Amino acid sequence: DDQGHVAAMSCQHAISLGRHAGNNAAAALLGVPTTGYSQPKYVTCLDLGEWGAVYTEGWDRQVKLVGQEAKTLKHTINSVWIYPPVAERASALSAADPSIPVA
Repeated sequence: DDQGHVAAMSCQHAISLGRHAGNNAAAALLGVPTTGYSQPKYVTCLDLGEWGAVYTEGWDRQVKLVGQEAKTLKHTINSVWIYPPVAERASALSAADPSIPVA
């Protein structure tokens, strides 16, 4: 981004970056405009075992959730959000839209 942050090797960047890469590859083949990649939101959700987890937002990692509440979020991320859509054409194409905001 314009502040010097780079895309981390993580699901939160890979999902959005993949949407843009796929869109731009198809756009280049079809001769239509490509889209720019920008992902200003950055979060960290770290599982800490039985104690729970910690969830932070921003590049300076401001703590937003801790304990069981953060652990529940981590479970949702790992079991729902980062999985591919159902094997159905409309769902898959909809999930590939690069304009989908990062939650």
